[in-house]
Amino acid sequence: MNVAVAHDLETTHGDATQMNTHGQSNVRILSAEQTRRLLDVHHHVAAPTSRHRLRQLAVKVNDILGVKAAFVARIDGAWTVLAESAAEPRLPAAGDGAWAALDRIVASSRRDAHAWHYEQRDWTLVGLATRSGAPAFLLLEGHWTLSSQTLLRFAQNLQLDERGVSREPRPHPSAAAHRLARALGRTTGLEEVCAVVLRHVVRSIPSRLASFAVASEEGPLAIVATHGYPVELVDGLRIAPGSGIIGAVYRDRAPLWAADVAAVQPHRRRRPRYRTASFAAVPVAAGGDVLGVVCVSDRLDDQAYSREDVSRIRALTAPAALALERERARRQADAFARAAIIDPLSGLYNRRYFHDRLEEELQRARRQRTPVAVLMIDIDDFKSINDRFGHMAGDTVIKGVSEILRRSVRKFDLCTRFGGEEFAIVMPGTGVDGAAGIAERIRQRIEAFQADERELSSLRVTASVGVSATVDLSPRELIVHADNALYAAKRAGKNRVVSGPTDGA
Repeated sequence: MNVAVAHDLETTHGDATQMNTHGQSNVRILSAEQTRRLLDVHHHVAAPTSRHRLRQLAVKVNDILGVKAAFVARIDGAWTVLAESAAEPRLPAAGDGAWAALDRIVASSRRDAHAWHYEQRDWTLVGLATRSGAPAFLLLEGHWTLSSQTLLRFAQNLQLDERGVSREPRPHPSAAAHRLARALGRTTGLEEVCAVVLRHVVRSIPSRLASFAVASEEGPLAIVATHGYPVELVDGLRIAPGSGIIGAVYRDRAPLWAADVAAVQPHRRRRPRYRTASFAAVPVAAGGDVLGVVCVSDRLDDQAYSREDVSRIRALTAPAALALERERARRQADAFARAAIIDPLSGLYNRRYFHDRLEEELQRARRQRTPVAVLMIDIDDFKSINDRFGHMAGDTVIKGVSEILRRSVRKFDLCTRFGGEEFAIVMPGTGVDGAAGIAERIRQRIEAFQADERELSSLRVTASVGVSATVDLSPRELIVHADNALYAAKRAGKNRVVSGPTDGA
C-alpha cells in the first residue's frame, strides 16, 4: 500500500464508540488520577532544554498514560522527531509523506487535540507553543481526543525551544569518555557494564537502536545489552566471527559504517523496525584482543552516520574495554574459586568444601535447634567394575551416580564426592527418619542405573548408605556415626541403608 494512502487525518469531537481499522473501540479517556499526574508533570520534570530532558519528559508521559509519547517539530521545512519514549510503535522517517497530515492540521489553525492514523494505528496530536513559533506537537499513541481540554492545559505548561533541542551541541568526545569512565567505576556485572556503555553511546550519538555484543569463551558473540528493543528478543542469538556486520567487525578488528546497509550487504532484507538504512559498528578492543562490538542504527535525526560519529564511539570504547577486561578478570577469579571446591569428574562439591559447609550448618542447627543429617554413600564393589569394564566405565558410573544424587535431594542440600567411589550429602533441617527415606530412594535409583553405552549393557551398580543426624554432635562425631552406619551396611550384605546412632534428632 502507498504510504500516503495509509494515513487518514480527521479532526474529531465524535463519540466514544469510534472504531479502529480492526473494528474495535480505540477511544481512550484520561482518568482522574492520570489527569492529576499529567497536569503536575512540569513541577517534577526539568524544563525540556535538551534532547535528553525532552526524552525524560516523553518517558514520564508514557509512564502516566501507558502509551508511547513523542515530540515533533517542523524545522527548516521538515518534520523532525525530537524525542520519543520508545522506538516502537515507529513513527515516519524524516521526509515521509505521512507528515503532510500535520501540515494540514497547522493550516486549519484549530486549537484542539487532533486524531491521526498511521500504519493501522491511532495517534493523538496536541499542539505545542514554541519559542520561535514553529509548528510542534506532542504525539500520543491512541485516540485521546475526548480528553482534549486536559491535554491542551498540559501543553500550555510547556514552552518548547525546538531549535535549541534539535541543535544542541553534542558533548566533546573526551568529556563523554570521562563521564563513561566514572559511571563504569560504579558498575559491576557484564550486563550492567554493557548497558551503561550503550546509554552513553546513544547519548553521544542519539540513535533509536543500539546493541552491545560480547565475545564468549566458546567463540561466538552474544548480545548482552540493547537500546530501543528488549534484550530478550536476542537472548539466544549467537554470532560467529565473520558472520554478518557484527561478526565482520569482530573478525576484522575494524569499524564499519555506511549510509545504506545495502552497500555492505546487498542481499540483506530491510527490517520494518528500522527507519533508516544507515548504521555504524565499532569494535571494543584491549591491545590486540577484541572483546566486543558496539552497533548503532537509526540516528534520531534520520541522517546517515558519519566518520565523526564513529570517532565518537571509538573514544568511548577505551573505558568500555577496561571495564570488560575487569569483568573478565572477575569471572576468571570466580571460575578459579569454583574450581577449588568442585570435583572435576563428578561436578559435585569436593571434600574440603563439605567440611566447611558442614561446620556452618551445624552452627546454624545449634542456634535454631534443628537437626542436620549426613548420608555417606559408597558404590559397592567398585574395584571389580574397573577391573571388568575398565576405568572409563568407572568414570561413567561416578558421573551417573553423581547425577542421581543431584536429582534425589533438595536444591539446598549439599552433594559432595567424598573421595574415590564414596559420596556424602549434608541435609539441613532433616532428622534421621527423613534422611533414611531419601537414602532408600537414592539406593533404589542407583540399583536401577543403566549406562548408555552398549558395551556396558551388563553393568550392574549398587550402593550402600549410612545415615546419621544430630542437633548437638560435632562435625567429626556426625561423620563417624554415618561412616559406622555405612560399614554396617557393607557387613550386612551391601546394597542397603543403615541408620547409625543419633542424639535424638
